[in-house]
Amino acid sequence: MVLNKIYHMDCNAYMKTLPDACINLIIADPPYGISKQNPFLVHSHGAIKGMGEKWDIFDSDEKYRSFTMEWINNASRILTENGSIFVWGNYCSIFKMHSCLEETGMFYKGMISWVKRDAPPNVTRRLYALSTEFALWYCKSEKGWIFNHDDLKRLNGGKQMRDYWDIPKTMTKQEYTPHKTQKKYETAQRLVVGHSRKGDVVYIPFAGSGTEVEACIKNGRSWIATEKEKQYIDEFIMPRITKSIFYD
Repeated sequence: MVLNKIYHMDCNAYMKTLPDACINLIIADPPYGISKQNPFLVHSHGAIKGMGEKWDIFDSDEKYRSFTMEWINNASRILTENGSIFVWGNYCSIFKMHSCLEETGMFYKGMISWVKRDAPPNVTRRLYALSTEFALWYCKSEKGWIFNHDDLKRLNGGKQMRDYWDIPKTMTKQEYTPHKTQKKYETAQRLVVGHSRKGDVVYIPFAGSGTEVEACIKNGRSWIATEKEKQYIDEFIMPRITKSIFYD
């Protein structure tokens, strides 16, 4: 197991190479299954292209659940006895994630709500404007999990950290990448600092824009990441790694 490295490969294929109970923390931002192959029509705006990323398109709910169940089972196996996993989702996918996580026998500890006051409006005008994402927290063991209360309190300006994170979506020019599902650095920093110790190994199965990798580097955690899209590694992740190591 080589640490502090990004692997261009499927997360399931990589996790199968790892021994049992070798990872302290997993932060997963998996596909939400919300992309559409064709634009959708709305009365006021005509044809609108949705997210449309191939890695986020599934033929059926059954295939999405099968995909989710596979990687979550693999993730459960490689977690240490006191390890935690956080799984991001939206208003729809989070319930599917919850069902799969429950089947592993891991223990539910809570759910974080990330509220984005500056989220874009709903162009269809048929639903509430979506302004929230969620992260489910599960632990491998019923007791003994890592929760660094005082470190989280420090990150929260001296106040006890809540499970309601009021963090703007808008990113600085330095942080921004064109990745369509990029998370803010503050969200990754809180998870890394709050649920692992210096030197612990954090695994990021869907590295995406590299936000969680950057949080590990800046906060003294060892890390491993996988990403299927070579473009993301070359254009987003590697520049962030280089910047975090040599310039920050």
